[in-house]
Amino acid sequence: MVRKKNVIAIMSPKGGVGKTVTTANLAAALALFYDKKVLAVDTNVSTASLGLHFNIFYPKYTIHDVLKKNIVRKSIHVYNQNLHLIPASIKVSKKSKNIKDIREELFNLIQKYEEFLEEISSEYDLVFLDCAPGFDLETLAAIHVAGGLIIVTNPDYPSIVTAARAIEYARKTKMPVGGIVLNKVRKKKYELKKADIEKVLRIKILEEIPYDKKIPESIANKKPVVLFKKNSKSSKAFQKLAANIVGEKYSGSWTERILNKLRENINKSLKIKKSSKISKKRW
Repeated sequence: MVRKKNVIAIMSPKGGVGKTVTTANLAAALALFYDKKVLAVDTNVSTASLGLHFNIFYPKYTIHDVLKKNIVRKSIHVYNQNLHLIPASIKVSKKSKNIKDIREELFNLIQKYEEFLEEISSEYDLVFLDCAPGFDLETLAAIHVAGGLIIVTNPDYPSIVTAARAIEYARKTKMPVGGIVLNKVRKKKYELKKADIEKVLRIKILEEIPYDKKIPESIANKKPVVLFKKNSKSSKAFQKLAANIVGEKYSGSWTERILNKLRENINKSLKIKKSSKISKKRW
């Protein structure tokens, strides 16, 4: 099995920490602010929700069609030029409880994901696999084919304990862990601190995402917060996270970037005019 370096699995053993919110906003931020071509895939086939963040409710083709029928191209939903999505179906499906069947299904899922990523991953700068919470077979299949893992957690004991389990599993399976996204940070005294979490887990925290009421508001409007409120505190944090992922420098909010670009253009224009005047004097 050859892991694709540009394929990143985003997971959390605990539900409700903001994993899918992170996937949606990280993908959107990279596409919008850093001009990266991104594919976000909902591999959470049991409790799908990634599509809901982009106003995709009952798509004709989903990740189910990719894995079961090899329908790849039709399953890709073009949100904009840089951002593509493969949602999962929100319809309930039956699961096998037989251990032998589960093992066979896991093997088959990994094989299908490998084939799918072999065909499509080279067309994108980054591919994000939004995993199901916990260690279900759909999660295990996704993280086994990814080139790296990002773990989303909250600054409380239950979340950190389950994050530790995920890191332990990743180390045993030799899965590279890129870091942790610490979500829903309120800066309260009872919260675990960044330095303490990094010391205990021995993993770098990539970014702290503050608790922000604009996030549930953005979900209600069926848009990631980085598109809904570009200058909100959580949006800025997701933009910083995106910059960190691609090794670029975060250069301020959306408004600040526009102003910086205008300043650059004005300075270039002044330099050209100044150079032109000097040339005329010489002649």
